[in-house]
Amino acid sequence: MRGTRMVLTLIICIIIFVAGRTNSQEHLTHDTTLVELNSANLSQVERMTPGVRNQLVSLAEDKCHEQPPASTSKHAASQHSCTSPASTDLVHKRPSAKLESDTSPVTLRDKIKNINKVLFDRYEKEETSADMLDAASLSRMLVAVVEEEMEECNVVVAYDAAYSHPAVLHRLLLLPNARQVVKVNKTQDLLEIVWVSSGCSGYVFLLQQLDPLLTFVNTHPNSWDYHGRYLFVVPSRDDLESLALSEKGKKTERIVGALQSGAVGEWGVYMNQLYWSQGVKRVTTWRGHRFTSQVDLFPDKLRDLQGAVLKAVAFEWKPSVFYQRAKNGTVLLRYGIDIGVVKTLAQVLNFTIQFEEPPEGQHWGYIVNGSWTGMMGMLSKNEVDMAMVVLYVSVERTSILDYSMPYDSELSCFMARTEPPLPRWQALAYPFQGITWLAILIGLIISGPVLYLLARGSAVCGEEMKSLQSLSFSCYYALGLHCCEAQVTLPQMKSTRVFIIFLWLYTITITIAYSTNLTAFLMVSKSPATIQTIKELHASRKQVSGMGEFYKNALASASDPYLQSLTNVYQGYNKDEHIFPGVLDGKAVFLQNRAYIEYLAATKLISRGQSRIRVMKECFSPYNIALGLQRHSPIKRKFDQVIGWMLNAGLTRHFFLTSLKLAAKTSREGDDEAEASEVVEEREVGVPLSLDHLQSIFYIIFVGWVISFLLFLVEVFL
Repeated sequence: MRGTRMVLTLIICIIIFVAGRTNSQEHLTHDTTLVELNSANLSQVERMTPGVRNQLVSLAEDKCHEQPPASTSKHAASQHSCTSPASTDLVHKRPSAKLESDTSPVTLRDKIKNINKVLFDRYEKEETSADMLDAASLSRMLVAVVEEEMEECNVVVAYDAAYSHPAVLHRLLLLPNARQVVKVNKTQDLLEIVWVSSGCSGYVFLLQQLDPLLTFVNTHPNSWDYHGRYLFVVPSRDDLESLALSEKGKKTERIVGALQSGAVGEWGVYMNQLYWSQGVKRVTTWRGHRFTSQVDLFPDKLRDLQGAVLKAVAFEWKPSVFYQRAKNGTVLLRYGIDIGVVKTLAQVLNFTIQFEEPPEGQHWGYIVNGSWTGMMGMLSKNEVDMAMVVLYVSVERTSILDYSMPYDSELSCFMARTEPPLPRWQALAYPFQGITWLAILIGLIISGPVLYLLARGSAVCGEEMKSLQSLSFSCYYALGLHCCEAQVTLPQMKSTRVFIIFLWLYTITITIAYSTNLTAFLMVSKSPATIQTIKELHASRKQVSGMGEFYKNALASASDPYLQSLTNVYQGYNKDEHIFPGVLDGKAVFLQNRAYIEYLAATKLISRGQSRIRVMKECFSPYNIALGLQRHSPIKRKFDQVIGWMLNAGLTRHFFLTSLKLAAKTSREGDDEAEASEVVEEREVGVPLSLDHLQSIFYIIFVGWVISFLLFLVEVFL
């Protein structure tokens, strides 16, 4: 009998224990349901149907009417009935099936807020453990940060199982901010967050297990809001350091972290330093209900970079970037348009520039096995903070870098050889075009026979000069007039005289026009016909040379079919020195920005005071020039602002003119400049005619001697 009683007693205890566990599980499940309920944006209440609104109120009131668990204190039980002043109207009666006026969207939102407030107060009073006090303190801190720093922001709340208790999330989810709530179990869950926002965005991460987040912040670079405001609640300072120094964290301006500092309800608050220093720094402490000191948790860290060192990659490329070097080759001074822009940015934003050079011969860089080399490679690998030197804004590069606001623009032009002048001995033929010479020759051939026929016809009617009645004499007579030689023999008949008068006028006009033009062509060398248009360049089939592959892609994307065809003859080089020989030999043209070509034409490629190169008449594709920045760089916003000020003040033009003046003083071209100055002085006092100017006359007299000697031999031997 006693054994039977013991068995019954044991069964009753088990039943009581199971019933208590079931009640506790239902209690927790109902609480979690309300957390999920509040994770929906309260602003969506306006879009609810009346039936859904009634169900929402019913669910909330069911929670209020629940009896507290057996372990709940009397004080907690008195609070459990939801009879606070703010919620009296909610427990007075359950909503009827018919939608009443007090279930309007605004009223319903207030009801839900009041019910949730009462429930949260109940949680705090029911639980008195240290963990609960920490959770309650954390919840109040989260609400304070969101209300003060993210009031107008859309908020994303991401949490894991360790922070899923209603005491942590409940009050945060009561705030009216539009929001998205994500429970994080794996890295893939973070990809479900909407990272693009047109306005202010705040992100609250409550995570005990950091592996998914640490993996995420070093991958998927485009799935992140680099301009958002972040609040991380993580286990340790090392975790915060890892987040701040991650690939995404290094480019995010506003990051705040919270850690438990040891005391109950106390949380240390840290801020990332971005460019100021490495890692994070403690800025304040949250104790129960308030911060121990008032600080701006999300200050503007870019207004003053506090002397931070930023790396900039550049190389000498006149006239945009000049180097003044010591005798041993050390760079003493850098100046030019691009350098002036960067130095002004450094002065305004208070940072220090550390210049880097791209690998030898790579300059802007090109793609090798899918990766960029040179300047673009250094920037895409985050080895430097910015890049410069006539950096064109190109869609092709936007996948690996960000551009600042453009501060200059240039045309893409072709540099061609200045063709050597035609030989001086041909100057006698220059005054007239070929068709003109043909007309004069025909006139000369016809004039002699016409004069002969006219003289013979006139002899029938009267006396005419016997000499004019000879065909050979009439031809010589006409030739003499064409050569402006006075003729002693005068015709007798009026008809012949009229013909001779008009022949004189004709020949005088021709000889005067010829002699005046001949003087000019003897003084100035005539250049041959040159390639001036893109169509002519296409027809010439000359090689188009350029630096790297950038211009090849630019030609391929052009709408002009003649430009597109030049990709077939394009050849990229690593150094411009390798391009010059082909251009000077007339086998190639050099495709580059106009300012650089004009600089070469004025300073480097000069012979006897004359430029050996020229700019073709037709150019194409005006490109904007900007600074290159790391992809998603936080300093782009401030750089754009300061560059805008520079453009409004006209500083870029000032940098260009100042650079040219300084280059004239410090970078003389030596003998070439001396020759050029001598030529200028010589032209100012006039240039006497040299043998070179009159070589054509000596060619003619020599040819005349040869022809006369040949005729003499014919007369003697025949």
